[in-house]
Amino acid sequence: MNYQDRSCDTPSGAPALAGARAASLLEEACRLGMEAGDSLRMEVVGNLARDIRQQLEVLARYAGENGEPPDSLVEAALACADLATLAACILRELTPDAARRTASAVREAVDAVGDLSALVETEAKSLEGAYADYVMRDIRAAGWRAGLAARQADEFLEGLVRG
Repeated sequence: MNYQDRSCDTPSGAPALAGARAASLLEEACRLGMEAGDSLRMEVVGNLARDIRQQLEVLARYAGENGEPPDSLVEAALACADLATLAACILRELTPDAARRTASAVREAVDAVGDLSALVETEAKSLEGAYADYVMRDIRAAGWRAGLAARQADEFLEGLVRG
């Protein structure tokens, strides 16, 4: 399945597909980075981005389906946070063009985490007990990690503009 030629099966899956698009941006930036520097590292990061993209494409199909618990939404948010972190960690190793693409991937992944968090918070209102607490902890952790990646990318881009 490719996010570009298929729509998601559930409305709640749209943010996961946005995360898949972000993963594709990182894959593309890594291909550009392989031409300019550490090709082994770029290959590894590109492969990780591809794996996250594939995971998000699958999660988009099942996100919020038929009143199920929000587990797939939480998993998608955590995957997007992983993607944002992965992208932020390689910014300094890329050419300016590839770094800008990667910063865009960070921003899209962070936005997807925010959208997924809103969906989870809505669904979590119907949950009870420890399960609800764990769902909310996981979604807050995804938001925190995505926010940190966004700050790293923003600081890096400011340095590009100044430098």
